[in-house]
Amino acid sequence: MLPTSDLTRGCISGSQGVCAWRANFHDFLSRLGKTPMSSASEKELLQLGLDKHAKVGPVFLYEVSQLSESGSDGGVRSAQFRTDLKQFLGLQKEIPPFPLVDTSGRFDFLPVVKNQVDRNKIDICQPQHDIIRDVLMEKATLASTWIRKYFLQSDEVFVSSREHFELILESWMHDPCPRR
Repeated sequence: MLPTSDLTRGCISGSQGVCAWRANFHDFLSRLGKTPMSSASEKELLQLGLDKHAKVGPVFLYEVSQLSESGSDGGVRSAQFRTDLKQFLGLQKEIPPFPLVDTSGRFDFLPVVKNQVDRNKIDICQPQHDIIRDVLMEKATLASTWIRKYFLQSDEVFVSSREHFELILESWMHDPCPRR
């Protein structure tokens, strides 16, 4: 794996498909044609300058943590998420809880796999990763802001438990590393 400071732009040879460019997913959402894309303030939040595609149908947007929420209110939110998704898709049957799939360590019994995994692990909070973390935090802030301020305003964008969803997006704006 390349040094993380080399991964701040597009994916380059040797990056194994890991790069900050992939964190611009709000730019890719903008191509769905759900926002006006006419104001300078909206365009400032988008970094790639992508053109809109022809308008697509309704979108159900979720953050991956919503698939397996548990805890005090998580069970209720998880059930609500499945109900909202069922309604969005027009299904008759209930959607069962999503299984928690954890593949970490699944093939660690193979020394060659364990060695490769261990070589590629990083602690993003270590000082040598400050550059990439700063870039990722900027992208997370832009994405959080654009999704909340523009994308969610569309009548064709649906989320489950909107207030909670927006709290999740707001959390993206805070560096997860305690020392900063």
